[in-house]
Amino acid sequence: MDTTGPAPGARHAVLLGAAGFVGRNVCRALLDAGWRVTAVVRGDASPEPGCATVRLDAARVPSAALTAVLDRAPDLVVNAAGALWGADDTQLVEGNVVLVERLVAAVAALPRRVRLVHIGSAYEYGDQPPGPPLTEDLPERPVSRYAQTKLAGTRIVTGAVAAGRVDAVVVRISTAVGPWAPPQSLLGGLARQFAGGAATVELPPLSGERDFVDVRDVSAAVLCAAAAPAVPAVVNVGGDRLVPVADVVDLLVRCAGGDRVVRRAAAGRRRDGRDAGVAARPLDVRLARRELAWRPVRPIGDAVDALWRHARLTGGGTDPDREGAKPAGFRGGTAPIPSFAANGDTAHG
Repeated sequence: MDTTGPAPGARHAVLLGAAGFVGRNVCRALLDAGWRVTAVVRGDASPEPGCATVRLDAARVPSAALTAVLDRAPDLVVNAAGALWGADDTQLVEGNVVLVERLVAAVAALPRRVRLVHIGSAYEYGDQPPGPPLTEDLPERPVSRYAQTKLAGTRIVTGAVAAGRVDAVVVRISTAVGPWAPPQSLLGGLARQFAGGAATVELPPLSGERDFVDVRDVSAAVLCAAAAPAVPAVVNVGGDRLVPVADVVDLLVRCAGGDRVVRRAAAGRRRDGRDAGVAARPLDVRLARRELAWRPVRPIGDAVDALWRHARLTGGGTDPDREGAKPAGFRGGTAPIPSFAANGDTAHG
């Protein structure tokens, strides 16, 4: 166990999914803010340096095992774990529902109130008609099985809040971009291919707009949620505006520089459904401004630049949890990139 880090008197956070995309960035933000962090990871995954590490599959252990980890008297529990895109139904239920059930039960069993921050997904809103920004009180209409299981996890948390069992908030994030973006996502895969030396890549159709948010702004929202005297049950965290997907890809291509060739698939090609059921509406972040004193501060250009600098630093092709992993379909200098995931949840855990 790595026990380096802040002094023992520092505030203590237990972070599940600390080796994933969102989790790594939350971990770094907590450490930079002076928190002591216990990182809960699966298998051989390695979280950020400076954490105490607990290796535990939170979806497959009894709540009592989680309670034992949490009984280290934390001030905060953050759940950035969950099943990924491409998981089968059993894995989705385990990672996005069962894990949350066990975690909520473990937090509720603690002898004192500890705030729980659970990372939710914009996919939970599902198929919404055109209109103004999406507010937290909208009836959810999830389309994919992934979105349905994420919403089920959210309802476990909000149900426990309503029953007075836990002090918790679901931070429902939009399309996160930044360091450690997973290779299964459009931007993460593209950055890794360029950093790994690919001169030519093939992309899926890039029509439409999305609400992009810098993952470091997401991490700041988690810290704000930890510090707020009281929190809403669900709060949106997004970039506060829509940006064309093609424009964001062009930003990354310009960051990468050189003689890059990007081939874009015809609009008629069937997509894998990964971005199905995401309304072309930004998240309304007024509640986060009011209740958490949070707002997005980094423009999308900063997020893309940070993603590219990290990809160059790691040499491309490296997954947070699997050394040397390549995006699916990698074939030397030309690699098709999967259709993009709208919130970076491809690497929660």
